[in-house]
This record gives sequence, structure tokens and C-alpha cells, in this order.
Amino acid sequence: MAGGGDMITSPRNPRINEIRRLRRRKERRATGLTTIDGPFLLREAVAAGVVVDEVFALPGDAEAEAVADDAGIRLTQISADVLPRIASSVNPRGPVAIIEIPPAVRIAASDSVVLWDIADPGNAGTIIRTAAAFGFQVLATAGTVDLWSPKVVRAAVGGHFRTNIGETVDDLEMLDRAGLVPLATAADGVDVGKVDLADPTPVAFLIGNEAHGIPGSIKSRATTIAIAMPGGTESLNAGVTAGVMMYLRMSRRRH
Repeated sequence: MAGGGDMITSPRNPRINEIRRLRRRKERRATGLTTIDGPFLLREAVAAGVVVDEVFALPGDAEAEAVADDAGIRLTQISADVLPRIASSVNPRGPVAIIEIPPAVRIAASDSVVLWDIADPGNAGTIIRTAAAFGFQVLATAGTVDLWSPKVVRAAVGGHFRTNIGETVDDLEMLDRAGLVPLATAADGVDVGKVDLADPTPVAFLIGNEAHGIPGSIKSRATTIAIAMPGGTESLNAGVTAGVMMYLRMSRRRH
């Protein structure tokens, strides 16, 4: 085991307070660090080559010890009273690890999903997880919840480590320069069934804020598409909308 000294038993330990500060977006940006929870995310991060600075685990967590030992990662033991202070889940099992946030990649000419001021961490994580499954790169506006917040990373269930998280999108011109066709999702758009999603030109699905949708100034400069809902529901969850669009694109390009 890559030992880290004496076990931390006080929830008020200065080191624990440092880790808790990583819950703040400002602190994550300043340090370039975030935290991940659980053995699965730890394994995924290590397998993806993400730099793991330190692992915090309960005594007897053989799996965490093995991963840390194999990867040469510093491991610090913590008590059961300390774990909830640094974990992002309600009933954590540990371990918790500090990772270095991978640098955002330049926008590539490939199918993308753009989170346009998405506010809910669960929605953001769901979209990232789905994008990883269907081979989409993930982009977001500055007004979107931090994609590397612990809650988003947990909700994405490893998706961050299986797809590209791109640079911040400021305007549609960035998508145009990358060769992407912007398709804005909105209830008043053209039925997606009438859109040629088999066209090989890369697309960028714009998924709007849960309460306000895509801004009118953006919709007016993009093709607006909608999912037909014969059941009469007013709208779909942002994560569901993104998933439907990405699946349709993937399935039609395969035929």
C-alpha cells in the first residue's frame, strides 16, 4: 500500500477542510483539482490515465489499497466519521480520490452535444454518460454547471473518462469554425423525424437550460428540432432529450 502517514480521524482536520473546498467551482478552477467517489470511478480514472494525486480510504478497504498500490498513488486512511465530510454522495462507501482535471480539448469536427446553460448536475452527468456511450464529444457554455463538479462526475458514472470534454462554447461561430451544424432542441422545432440525421456532416445538438431552454438569439441562427410527443407532455427532461437525439443520430448514421 502507498502509505500516507497517520490515519485522519477528525472531521475538522485542516487537510479535510482543503478537500471540502474543492466542492466550490472557484476552488476547482484555481487548483485544477476535483474529487471522485467510489471504487468504480477510481478504477476508471486510473485506466484512463488521469492523474490521481491521493486516495482517502477507510481502514480495511482492500480494493482501494490495491488500486493505489498498483498505480503508485499516495493513500491516506480516514475514519468513518471523516468520510461523509469529503464525499459527494449521501451514503458514501469510499474511497474518495483527488484527481487533476484533464485539460479541455479543442472542438473537433465530430458529432457533439452542447450543454447550453444546463443547471442541474444530474442532467449534466446523464448527458455526459450518454455521450460517452454513443461516441459524442461534450461541449458546454460558461453558464452551465461545472462539468467537473463532484456531483456531475458521480452522475456521469465514468463518462468523463470515456469521451472528450471540449473547450467552453461562447457562440455558434465556434461550432461553425469546427465544421459542426448546430441543431437546437425546442418544443416548437421541426419534427426530428423530418431531419436528415444520416448526413455525414458533423452535428452539434444544443440542449437548453431546464427552465428557459435555448435563448431566442441562438435558436434563430440554428436549425430548431423537436421530438414528437403524441402523449401530450409539454416537454422532456434535458437529459432524456439529449439521449434521444444522440441515439437517433447514431442509429441513422449506421444504416
